[in-house]
Parts: sequence; structure tokens; C-alpha cells
Amino acid sequence: MKVGGIVDLSTKDIPRRACMVIFTTGCNFRCEFCHNKHLLMKDAGKEYSIKNLIALVKNNFLITSVSITGGEPTLQTDIIEFCGESKKLEKYMSIDTNGYNPNIIEKLIPYIDRIAVDLKSPLKKERYKYITNTDIDPTLIEKTIKIINQNKNVDLEIRTTYVKNLLVQNDIHQIIQYLNKITFTGTFVLQQYQYSEGVGEEFKEKFQKPEHTLLLDILEQYLENDLPFKIYIRDEIVGYSEIHEIFSKLI
Repeated sequence: MKVGGIVDLSTKDIPRRACMVIFTTGCNFRCEFCHNKHLLMKDAGKEYSIKNLIALVKNNFLITSVSITGGEPTLQTDIIEFCGESKKLEKYMSIDTNGYNPNIIEKLIPYIDRIAVDLKSPLKKERYKYITNTDIDPTLIEKTIKIINQNKNVDLEIRTTYVKNLLVQNDIHQIIQYLNKITFTGTFVLQQYQYSEGVGEEFKEKFQKPEHTLLLDILEQYLENDLPFKIYIRDEIVGYSEIHEIFSKLI
């Protein structure tokens, strides 16, 4: 597997769990606000055998889980083998994905406990093309969400990173309406964009961090809605918190 980096211990990547984070290289999207662009370079990372990766997981006694992120992990030809072998170690397995490879996701289901899908915008072809700089078929992402949502043994998180100057409030409302329509039963996370060096100096002014109050304004109307899923905010103010908990502290 082509790996661009490994974090031995993280408490931020999987809520309420200590995990090892494995960053795979390569992605089929070209989002300008991506903070891991170094993973997309042609010569990024190095090859690890499944045996060596499994040894690293097995010998890490500080963790209870493994988070596979990237890049786009489903592009790795041996991702299914790795997850299958890792599952034998009785670790909680999580994978981040852009959702564009539903056939791979379906094969991973038996070995995965959690899947986090980065939903870049409402699933409209031109809107997605604008956000990702890639001409894609959004129905493939819809298929991925449907596959996971039908499997009650997998924790499903759908998250959208709110980038000022790129997304608008109505984008989030359309996403929530879509998730409600398909009776999504996982967790939706509205994530605050924050600039990092990985984004690139040339994009520092183009993309801006939304204020905490803006994220609250977007989601306040859903406090009284009877939705089949929970809504969270992830930002520098509240960390990772459910909206009812956030607003209850404001009263």
C-alpha cells in the first residue's frame, strides 16, 4: 500500500477513540482547499507491504482503532486485504472516503466499523465539478451513501467542510434535505475550514474560515426538526459537539 505518513496515536480522528492514522497517497479529486496536497504528488509516500503495516498496528499497544485516510484510500489496490487483516486484530476500523468508489466500499463493509464520507457539496454535477475541479458522476457518491446507510453494523458519518467563498449556506440546507429524504441514520458533521500550510500560500486569501457564529446560524433551524440523524459541528470553539448540546449551553 502506498503510504504518505503514519501518526502513531491520535485522539482527534475518530471521536472518543485512540487510533493510529494511516495516510494513503493519491486522489481522484483536485479540491483547491485540500490540506493534504502533498499526498497527491506523483512521487509521494512509499510502499508498505501489508505484513509490515499489520505489524505496526499489532505492536501499537496505545490504540484501540485504526483510521485510514488520505488522499483517497479506495484507490489503493490492496486496501481490502489490509482492512481484512487488520480486522483480525480486533481493532475498530475507520476509513475516510470521497465516496466515488462504491464497488470498493461495498467490498470493505465486512471489515469496517466506521466510514466517513466527505460530501463536498450538494450532489449536483456542475456544483461538484466546481468544488472538486473534477468532472465526476455524483450518482456514484449517492450509491456509496445508500450502500452504507443500509448496513446498520457500520457507523456512518457524512461531513461537509464549510469554506467561505466556496460554499454558501443553501448548500448545507440542500445536503440536510437530501439526507432527510433518504432517511439517513448516521451523523452529519458541519466542519469548519481552517487554513493550513498544506493548502498552499497561493490559496490563503481565496478560501476563508467561517466564524463559529455562522455555523450556528446555519444549523439553528434544525434544533426543532425531527430528523433521523444527528447533526454535529466540528470547529476550534466546540471541538466535536452535537448541536443540541451546543445551544443548550448558550441559553
